[in-house]
Amino acid sequence: MKIPSSQRLRCLITILLITMGGMIFFSCVTPSPLYGSWADNKGNTFSFFSDSTFTAKVSRLGRSENFEGTYTLLMNVITLDCTEIDLRIVTEWDIRGNILYLNWVSVDGETISMALFKVSN
Repeated sequence: MKIPSSQRLRCLITILLITMGGMIFFSCVTPSPLYGSWADNKGNTFSFFSDSTFTAKVSRLGRSENFEGTYTLLMNVITLDCTEIDLRIVTEWDIRGNILYLNWVSVDGETISMALFKVSN
């Protein structure tokens, strides 16, 4: 049985439209500007990953501590949940240019204001 050319053309156009629609939909998803690695001149470093995990090295009182865990974002609020210790930090974050601004609150309640530069994506 032979398929009429007009029906084949409609089928081809439908497939092309579905493919183009999918490409447009998936190309509109932009990665978060937070993803990547950040550092300052005091030895603090943060890395944020697309799977909602992070690693951090925070320097204070002459020594540095390493942290890792998960994070969630809601507008300009970031919640950092550290896995190895019972520490949850909820703070405002902002990126201006290539600088990430956030506050780190240590286990003993000390707030450390940070301005971190983007060092890699």
